[in-house]
Amino acid sequence: MLKEIIKSIRKIELKTRSFSNQNFIGRDNTSYKGLGMNFSEVREYHFGDETRFIDWNVTARYNTPHVKVFDEEREHVNMFFIDVSGSLDFGSNERTKRRVIIELFATMAFSCTQNQDKIGAVFFSDRVVKYFEPKKGRNYIWSILNFLIDIKVESQSSNPEKAFSFFRKTKWKKYRLFLFSDLIFSDTDAALNEFIKTKKKNSAFIIKVYDQLEYQVPFRGFYQIINSESGARTWINGYSSRTRAAYKDSVSDDYEQWKMESRKNRIHLTQLSTGDNIFYELNGFFKIRG
Repeated sequence: MLKEIIKSIRKIELKTRSFSNQNFIGRDNTSYKGLGMNFSEVREYHFGDETRFIDWNVTARYNTPHVKVFDEEREHVNMFFIDVSGSLDFGSNERTKRRVIIELFATMAFSCTQNQDKIGAVFFSDRVVKYFEPKKGRNYIWSILNFLIDIKVESQSSNPEKAFSFFRKTKWKKYRLFLFSDLIFSDTDAALNEFIKTKKKNSAFIIKVYDQLEYQVPFRGFYQIINSESGARTWINGYSSRTRAAYKDSVSDDYEQWKMESRKNRIHLTQLSTGDNIFYELNGFFKIRG
C-alpha cells in the first residue's frame, strides 16, 4: 500500500505543471512602477511616475519621456489545514478519504511550488497534531507528505477550532487558506466561525472529501451505524424508505450549512468523492484571483 501511494504521488508531481499553468500561474502578477522582480516594458511617462525610472535611451530616441515598468510577483503563503482524525480511514472502494486527502495535498502543494510559493500545514484531529511553518521547495513538500503518509491516528474525533486558533497566533498575515476534511465535526457552527475568523480578508478554499456510501443506508434490515468520530451507535431500519431518506438528509445538512456560510463569506467550496479524479474535478476551481 505504501509503495502504491508513493507511486501515485510521483505521478501527481509530474502532472502538476500543466495543472498549475491552468489554475495558478499568471493570476497574481501585477505591474508596478518600481523595483520589481522582472522587467516588463517601456512606456510613455505619465504624470506622477517616478523620474528615477526614466529610460533615457528610449526618451532620447522618441524625444518624449519614457519609463521602465517592472512586473512584481506577489509571493503567496499557502496554509493547508488537514484533518487526520479517524473518520478519514473510511472508504467503500480502493481509496479511503485519507488517501484522497494525501493525493489532494500533493496536487495542490506541487502546483503552488511551481509559482515559488511557500507551503505550510497544520494537521489536526481534536487537537493540533503537527505544524509545518511555511517554506519553499519540493523537498519540503515531500517532508510534509511523508508525515501525512506515516501518521498514526491518535483520535477518532475532529475539532478544527484549536488548529485555527493556533494559527492565528503565528506571524502570518497574508496567505491563502485551504481546509481539507470530511467536515464531520462535533460543532459545525463553532468550526465555521473559527474558520471565518482565520480567513480574515484572505482567499480561502474548502474541499470536503466524502464517500458515496456515507450518503445512503447501505443495506436493508435492522443494524447499528457507528459514528466514527464520536463512537455513538444508532439503530437503523434499513427497510424503511423514510428512514433512508432521513438519513441522507441528515448527512447533507451540515454540508448545506457550509455552502451557505461559504457563499456569504466569499469562501470557495467544493467536494470530492473517493471515486473522483482529482485533476478532472478541480480543473478551474482555483481560477480565482487570490
